[in-house]
Amino acid sequence: MMLKRALQNLRVPSESKRKRISSTVYDRTCAIDLCAEASGAHRKRKREQFSIIDKNVKLKKQQTAKDSNSVDKRVASMDYISQLPDTVIHIILSLLRSTKDAARTSILSKRWRDMWTSFSVLTFDQRTFQELEGVRSMENCNEVFKQFIDKSLQSHLDRKLGIYKFVLHVTSYDPALVHHMERWFGIATENNAKELGFHVHVNGTRRYILPKNVFAADGITGLRLQGCKLETCSIIKLPHLQKLYLRNLRVDQQIIMNLISSCPLIDDLRLIQCSGLSCLDISSLLKLDRVEVHCCNVLKKIDITAPSLQAFWYCGKKQVSCKINLKDCESLKRLTLEDSRMTNNQFHGRFFSFPLLEKLELSNCLKLTNIRIGSHRLNRLVLRGCKNLEEAEIDTPNLLSFEYQGDKFPFSFLNPKCLKEVKLSFAPMEDRKLKLNLKSEPLWFPKLREFLGKFDHKGLKLVVRSSKNVIIHEDFGEILLSTCGGLKIEMVQSSVGAEELLDISLHKGHPQTLSIMSSSSSEFPKLVHEKIINRKEDPTCCTSNNPNNKCWRHFLKDAKMVNLKAAKGKNDSESMAWLKSRPNANEIACFRLDWKSDKDGRKASR
Repeated sequence: MMLKRALQNLRVPSESKRKRISSTVYDRTCAIDLCAEASGAHRKRKREQFSIIDKNVKLKKQQTAKDSNSVDKRVASMDYISQLPDTVIHIILSLLRSTKDAARTSILSKRWRDMWTSFSVLTFDQRTFQELEGVRSMENCNEVFKQFIDKSLQSHLDRKLGIYKFVLHVTSYDPALVHHMERWFGIATENNAKELGFHVHVNGTRRYILPKNVFAADGITGLRLQGCKLETCSIIKLPHLQKLYLRNLRVDQQIIMNLISSCPLIDDLRLIQCSGLSCLDISSLLKLDRVEVHCCNVLKKIDITAPSLQAFWYCGKKQVSCKINLKDCESLKRLTLEDSRMTNNQFHGRFFSFPLLEKLELSNCLKLTNIRIGSHRLNRLVLRGCKNLEEAEIDTPNLLSFEYQGDKFPFSFLNPKCLKEVKLSFAPMEDRKLKLNLKSEPLWFPKLREFLGKFDHKGLKLVVRSSKNVIIHEDFGEILLSTCGGLKIEMVQSSVGAEELLDISLHKGHPQTLSIMSSSSSEFPKLVHEKIINRKEDPTCCTSNNPNNKCWRHFLKDAKMVNLKAAKGKNDSESMAWLKSRPNANEIACFRLDWKSDKDGRKASR
């Protein structure tokens, strides 16, 4: 009776209900109920019903997969590049290095091809015309140059094309060009040019005066001037100017003040080899983000008040001492100083004024002897060419990158374990100047080994390069440091592959040997062996015709693996003999490298 009642009460849910309920939950719940209330015959009937549900589920999954595939196909077929706004495309084109690179973008899509024709970076360089055949005199060159610019601009106007950037390079002084230059810059500004460049490469006292209509180009955002003459002008209308680069100009404080007061939006200001300026005072540029001052020969004072300043780079002249005062620049994050007259106290006064500093670079600061660098925010530090530096105490727990170039080891780290990148470069050492210890090594080598021994070796590899050998340390048990030529050390992440590591090790110089220090269980020597021995005879990796732009694969003639203990060679190279003398020579995987000579089309060393 109970079985009969159970069979009568058993109902299959409707199609709409099955869609609302998860098929898996429904399947398991009903199966438990059937086992408790129904017989074997009833279970058979129910399984048939479940098979219908399973079939519906499968069909639903297949439909979902088809819909997903169709969506993927639609996404893949959509041309996102063509949907970018015009302003974004113009910005991308403006960031490309050359006009040729910008022209190549026309293959991306039809719209980019149309955008390329409407976007113009017009660069006219007189130097290219001086090399043309048939141009025998300077007057003839100037005439050909003038006609070319006139025809190019006229063609541009006839096609009703805009001008994004107009750049003019002039190499000879010709009074007849003055009128034409003013007209050319006028055409550019009338066509809403955003960037103007005027570069004069003329020796002597005669210089072109910058056309006055440039200072009335109220739409430009970038202005680069080199070698021309600026006349004191009180009427300057450049309200949208953001980038101002002045190079090899004679300027004074009044000219700079007129420019700054008339260009309130300047965020990038660079003065390079400018004469006549003894004081640089900036206080009204609220958006100023970057300032660079290089080799301005009479500059004695820099006074900047800019709360938004992020980067400051100063490169001074050896003969002139410059007082630098960066008031209220507490937002500064990148500081580069190349000041041969800066003292220890002056450095400390500058450095500790910037609590948010993230990058510090000191180059050729010859008066620095004992300094302390302490910061919790600093993540990159460069010490280069500070020859008289005897001690540098570095307390930077969050430092990620450190680079040093010199002829000794003057620095000490309190905690270098956070470093992810280390580059050390030591000048070649002369035996007659070396102070040697009993191991015939410079006295600072133990300090260097101690420094390298503080790192977590499991996550790093160490590349030690000299002019004659390269040693890759995967095992830091004993760090081999050669005195044969200049010593360069680079620490990289262990995730760097064999091919990339070879590029790092051999990209400069052609050493006699390449050695690997690793554990007996490591597969790394085998990978290096495969990359070197099984390389292509005619590599196609580098397409440049310039030998300086080609990698080591194009110059390696032969490579052989050498067993240092078993090999008997009376004519061993200096580097090979040095490696054989190491106590753990049997643990070193060594390759003897033979490079192409002059007659093979390239010198054995670069």
